[in-house]
Amino acid sequence: MKQPQLGHMIQVWRKGKGMTQEELVERCNINVRTIQRIEAGEVTPRPYTVKAILEALEVDPSEVGNLHSEDMEGELPIETSWLRYAYAVGIGYLILAILESGVDIRLFMGESGFWDGFALWYALLKMGVLIFFAFFMAAFFKLADRWNDRLMKVTTFLLVCSTGVFMLEDALTYWLETEVVSGLILRSLVTGLLYLLFAISFIQRARPNDVLCVITGSLGVLTGISFMTVVFALPGLLFLTLFEVALIVLVYREFGGSGIVHWHRKNKIDPQVS
Repeated sequence: MKQPQLGHMIQVWRKGKGMTQEELVERCNINVRTIQRIEAGEVTPRPYTVKAILEALEVDPSEVGNLHSEDMEGELPIETSWLRYAYAVGIGYLILAILESGVDIRLFMGESGFWDGFALWYALLKMGVLIFFAFFMAAFFKLADRWNDRLMKVTTFLLVCSTGVFMLEDALTYWLETEVVSGLILRSLVTGLLYLLFAISFIQRARPNDVLCVITGSLGVLTGISFMTVVFALPGLLFLTLFEVALIVLVYREFGGSGIVHWHRKNKIDPQVS
């Protein structure tokens, strides 16, 4: 079913249930502005968005036809089409972050004797982690717009800013050979608090049947608490890794699926064959 027919039918089903747009928003956790634009036929929603609305309205998905047809390619405008591949950026960030953590642990344990030019390589590694992290978090900044979630938007911005400060501190600490223990304690507390608030935003938005959001939020809470205790900060790195994997999966669900379909269509490849 194409727009504007789809939007019209959603409006008919909603009114048939005696439900206002605000009540529909509460049931499916979609921005009220998005609901308004869908009903007005201004945007073509992604399959996941349609399914969430139909579940809230208790409508059989078969009534709108194939949700994976070309008509459901996505609601991302051209200027934000890069979000289709935000999950790939997240994977790149995770790889760099794991490498960075290994190097930092070796430095913290007092290991020396690295190769010539290590200082420059270390600074470039930190810069790479920051760039990938910033682009990855930008996807959640946009997701916060979609969900109308101010807490997620603020914590996403603060996470990027604090990470930038910490990356700079790491590079300067290595170059100047200064003591780092007190800085790590403060960093653990700040990072833990920000991740805890970031995770809460997912738990608040999760619907009862949205297992991914619940798992993501729970892993984030465990990460935040672990870092805030300071003592369990190192074990907390495991929770952080699992949390970031869940974030990558969530970004793929929200933005990336349509990107894969779009790439296959552009190159005339059958997704099922590949």
